Amino acid sequence: MIPGIDIDITHLMILKFILHTIRETTRDGGPNPLWLSLAGHVSKATFYRKISELEMMGLLKRISRSRYLVSLGGYLLLLFAYFMNIDGINEDTAQAVIGAIKGNWGLIGFSDDEVESYVKLLYLSGRERLSNGLIMLYQEFPKNVLFILPNNLRLAAFNSLYEALINMYGDANTVSRARRVIAKALVDYFPTTDINGCKSVAFMDNGNKARILAMQCGNDYILN
Repeated sequence: MIPGIDIDITHLMILKFILHTIRETTRDGGPNPLWLSLAGHVSKATFYRKISELEMMGLLKRISRSRYLVSLGGYLLLLFAYFMNIDGINEDTAQAVIGAIKGNWGLIGFSDDEVESYVKLLYLSGRERLSNGLIMLYQEFPKNVLFILPNNLRLAAFNSLYEALINMYGDANTVSRARRVIAKALVDYFPTTDINGCKSVAFMDNGNKARILAMQCGNDYILN
């Protein structure tokens, strides 16, 4: 279903249904609405086996005997499935996932499009080598910006990190929409220096000159 990750459509539907029931599968002592939603499609034994597999992969968290939460890794996986146009993972699911990711990563002040585009760059950065382990590493913001960046931050061939990312991904629209989130991740993760009153992330280029990669000026984030 998703190359490199041992996930099938039943796993994804379980994650989706939990997400759409406010990440709760049941009230304590009550019937399981998730199981009822999948009744007729999978056996009860298969259902609980899939639940167990999702837990072991770190994509689902049990909070009581019959109550579950989707983990951040599970959210990312659902959004990756949306990018891959997998049946059953629609725009409503993607929007619910993005809202959850924004809350987890402290990005409430950013638009859904900005956060979705940032996650899409994460997906593009690793789609040829996706694995359960990589999904787990992607969970940690702002550190996960390291997966999006070019290998060489000296960027000798480009005037800016923004240009380098467009060249790297070949998708100017996605990079443009994600640029403020990338800038925030850089400012939050790397040491900064004050330049004209702005918190700035700078690296030395091949000519030993400081090159500013990102800035935070007040509440605005700028990717250079």
